[in-house]
Amino acid sequence: MMKYKFLAEARRVALGLDVDAKAVVVAALDVTSGEILFQGRLSHRHEDWQRFLARFPRCELWACYEAGYTGFHLCRMLRELGVDCRVVAPSQVPKSVTNRQQKTDRRDALMLAQLYFHPPRSFVRVPTEAEEQDRQLLRTREQLVRDKTRIQNRIKALLAFHHLAWPSDRRTGPWSQATLRSLRALELPEPLRVCLTAQLDALDGLYCQIRILDQQIVALSRGEASHDRCALLRHIPGVGRLTAMAFLLEIFRPHEFETAEALAAHVGFTCCEWSSSSRRRLGHITHWGSPILRRLLIEAAWSWVRKDPQAKRQFETICAHSKRRKIAIVGMARCLAIVMWAMTVRQQEYAYRWAA
Repeated sequence: MMKYKFLAEARRVALGLDVDAKAVVVAALDVTSGEILFQGRLSHRHEDWQRFLARFPRCELWACYEAGYTGFHLCRMLRELGVDCRVVAPSQVPKSVTNRQQKTDRRDALMLAQLYFHPPRSFVRVPTEAEEQDRQLLRTREQLVRDKTRIQNRIKALLAFHHLAWPSDRRTGPWSQATLRSLRALELPEPLRVCLTAQLDALDGLYCQIRILDQQIVALSRGEASHDRCALLRHIPGVGRLTAMAFLLEIFRPHEFETAEALAAHVGFTCCEWSSSSRRRLGHITHWGSPILRRLLIEAAWSWVRKDPQAKRQFETICAHSKRRKIAIVGMARCLAIVMWAMTVRQQEYAYRWAA
């Protein structure tokens, strides 16, 4: 695989890694001279990486790869082997417009190695294995909730397409158990009855799975690692257990954020900015970070402005400056995220002043 026993000795080396499910394309770059020391492929096995890194005795190794569906296993493994490994968001990697047709894995790996010289504004925060497993409960629940919404839309489309009346009752919700029983009792031709029953059975299965995940999240909130912080965050008017746990699972180490602005940027509540000379323009929010957490924070912010008089006054002040309510509530969700961060880091009771 390699011609020489040692590729470099007592140097600073940047490794660019283009990762897929089967292998990793590696580009090793000498930081001082800019020389390409190695380009090739490695497997994900721990033994192969040990042998490869042994070719760089007494070297200061830095590695970088794009975040993707392969997760953070490679990053944690390389850090255990003594490599300063970073994970970068794909949106932070420069894209070459002129060489799109010449795009190869080796070129991508080399570009990632060159990020050592011009690093992005921030890298992806890497959770521990336990933090990643706990967070998966929340993300799997969100996937099932989306599947539930899709099936509900399919049922409504099925009834509308065949001109069937919706058996809803004003006293109950559109998807209450009484409504679902009425749907099963509809007199339909056999083909339509089979189709509707299949969709309703899938919906019942999703309800059951979501309840199981909710029970797991409740048990996690009562565990030693999350109990005190979750109980503290639930003192905020309008914040329930799910929102509190979403914050703790997605912002798994809040103390790593030095400022409130850094926390807001990580969640995705910071405005995009365009500057020209002395002119500064702000646009839509960046939408970085977890969309699950942003959605739950916005939902909780509606309850927050109803229950907290100070939050309500601030919300009305924002709306008075020609801002629509749906835009103003995003600003309040940003304030709510900052309040939750301050309470978690300082371990102090709720106070609206943290939103300032």
